[in-house]
Amino acid sequence: MSAAAEPFSFDPGNEVHARTLARLDSEQVGWFGTIGRDGFPHAVPVWFLWRDGKALIMSEPATAKVRNLRANERVLLHLEAGADGEQLTVLRGTAAISSEPSSAWVDRIEEAYTAKYDAWLQRLNLTTKTMADRYSALIEVTPHKLIAW
Repeated sequence: MSAAAEPFSFDPGNEVHARTLARLDSEQVGWFGTIGRDGFPHAVPVWFLWRDGKALIMSEPATAKVRNLRANERVLLHLEAGADGEQLTVLRGTAAISSEPSSAWVDRIEEAYTAKYDAWLQRLNLTTKTMADRYSALIEVTPHKLIAW
């Protein structure tokens, strides 16, 4: 997969695609997979915001996932299997670290991010703005393939 690969186009009329879009808007935790320095997969739970066909993930800049992305853009975002264990959702694609820090994105994402994560942010004594300051690397995930049923 290269950066020239076409982004995946969701068809809201397709039942699986529609369910995936709804889950991307509502699910709070996804598993983000990168390729580690040793060539093995590296997966971590992340908060993400689905916006304009991309998953946006704020990260501390010195993490393994950021380091891995600098070496290899291939990623996946995997959601849990749903309450019935039958709703597999995996997005395979590429990711890039935004040239703008997370704090530069706050005006664009604060309302949606706060709506999605406010209870968790409060428990951590954070706001979307203070989260963006601390988790200053913004990862943009572009899906190229959906694996779901």
